[in-house]
Amino acid sequence: TDSLFDYLEKYNLELESHFTSLLGKHTRKPWSRFVNSENQHLACADAIDLIDKMLIYDHCQRILPKEAMNHPYFRPVLEEEQQKAGNLSASSVKA
Repeated sequence: TDSLFDYLEKYNLELESHFTSLLGKHTRKPWSRFVNSENQHLACADAIDLIDKMLIYDHCQRILPKEAMNHPYFRPVLEEEQQKAGNLSASSVKA
């Protein structure tokens, strides 16, 4: 919750008191703590890095959608699309 309170202070925002009491005080936990044998196949380093960059309270520090789409996590998708586009271009040249 420290990063939430830092964000609130930075932008001079206030939570209603009942939310503050509901939140309590919690330390940030590493994403690796949430990885287990059932989801390990989904938890590659790039996925965790992207999630970490997306889940930042401060909108000025959070990754932008365009930046997110260029994140290494999506590189296989981009490469596949580029390969498809290359194949389409090559087949149209042959025609």
